Amino acid sequence: MSNYSVNHSLGRIDVIELDDTPALSRDVGLNISAIQAAWPGFENSFDSLQGRKMMGLFYGEHGVYRLSSVRLDRDFDNPLGLDETVIPGGSYLRLRLRGSAPSIYDDIAPAFDVLFDRADHDPKRPHIEYYRREGEVDCLVPISRTSQSE
Repeated sequence: MSNYSVNHSLGRIDVIELDDTPALSRDVGLNISAIQAAWPGFENSFDSLQGRKMMGLFYGEHGVYRLSSVRLDRDFDNPLGLDETVIPGGSYLRLRLRGSAPSIYDDIAPAFDVLFDRADHDPKRPHIEYYRREGEVDCLVPISRTSQSE
């Protein structure tokens, strides 16, 4: 399973394992305009983005997009009063996009289409956009069975 790797025109597809990870978050409706409008305010609420791992979690059946930042030591007392969440661990099919911002963001929806076509999707967990750095986004789809990709 961990050896699974496929090249695609959008990027390489791999299977990765995540641990459950505590995060600070804010929910918005599953609407592209609302999501785009919410990110700058969410990011600007932090003292610094240094060391932050920013992720968007899609909960489609609930119509929720969860803006998330992995909890850092300096977030101990949650001075911003953000919601507390856990980014669910487990097996994920990942497609890593690389390109220039903002055009790379146009590839996110097609990347998820590719992943869902290949995944035995676990609907109990959200699919995730992980903003690694400017011009690099990991699209992650939770998978239920490890045998699907062998």
